[in-house]
Amino acid sequence: MSETERSERNSVLAVAIIAMVLVTIIAVASTMQNRTMLTPLGGATQETKTLQVTGDGAVTDAPDLALLTLGVQTQAATATEATANNAAAMTSVIDAIVSVGISKTAITTVSYTLNPVYDNSANTPEKVVGYQAQNTIQVSITDFTLLGKTLDAAVVAGANSVQGITFTFSVSKLAALEMQALQLAVKDARTKAYATASALGVTITGPTSVSPGYMYRPVFQEFTATASAAQTPIQPGPQQVSATVQVTYAFS
Repeated sequence: MSETERSERNSVLAVAIIAMVLVTIIAVASTMQNRTMLTPLGGATQETKTLQVTGDGAVTDAPDLALLTLGVQTQAATATEATANNAAAMTSVIDAIVSVGISKTAITTVSYTLNPVYDNSANTPEKVVGYQAQNTIQVSITDFTLLGKTLDAAVVAGANSVQGITFTFSVSKLAALEMQALQLAVKDARTKAYATASALGVTITGPTSVSPGYMYRPVFQEFTATASAAQTPIQPGPQQVSATVQVTYAFS
């Protein structure tokens, strides 16, 4: 056999061997893949069965914070005069509020406006006849015995715009009440879930997700700015904080 023939034969043998190795590798990989796909049925993960319920909870308590909103409105021929008159009147109002025992830090300005006043008489061109200044403040009061005194003192001092009083909870008290309401809502959801499961003849295995929510609406009370010799009686009532929770339970 010539050297050329021997070389060609060796090349063919090498190619054949490589092909056999590749076939063997592919066959082994295929077998492993088939083994993975043919996992016994008992080892398969079953779909989780769930039950969703809504729980409600509510707590009632007396508010510990009152927000008194009032202001001074002045009108004059010029903007300068209107703002100057307003500043003087508001200074008197704030001094009167402080005199009944309210700290200046409890008084905040919520809005200030200065607008032109127009003559809108019929058959006449619109023209500016003056300017109106409005300064509105909010007074935070925790001692409710000072509510009537504060309101009356402010009106006597020059407050001619009283929007009203909002009774609400302080941040810390509202947070505590929300937690109490949430606990009641979770208990309510659990009771409903186990009652439903019992009626269906299934067993609760535990919660899988929880979604809480809260609801609270402060009480607003309107007042009219009128000076009176008698102290304005103000008595807040109890308020409710409620919570709702959606809980998903797994069962078997």
